Amino acid sequence: MTNKKLYILLAILLTIIVLQTTLGRRNHGLCVSVIESGEGWGYDILKNNRTIIHQPYVPAVSGQYPFKSKKLARKTGRIVLNKLRQHQSPGVTVQEVYLILR
Repeated sequence: MTNKKLYILLAILLTIIVLQTTLGRRNHGLCVSVIESGEGWGYDILKNNRTIIHQPYVPAVSGQYPFKSKKLARKTGRIVLNKLRQHQSPGVTVQEVYLILR
């Protein structure tokens, strides 16, 4: 392999690494963490490993009821996470909760 081809290959690899690093930061360090809550589950939304939303109960529902499963808590947390990533209000409506829980 000639030096010219080697330099081109290295430049392409470096470009790919830089793009992946840059695009990987697009989620702003946000993630969902499922937590135990009473006799059920809740979720936290983390930004760079710091809790920015702590939701131990089903949102938009009157009273304090934890989710009955990890799966439901995670699913709701992902909806909130996607709203944050799209620069929307992280609030969840009664209709969204109904669709998640059914």
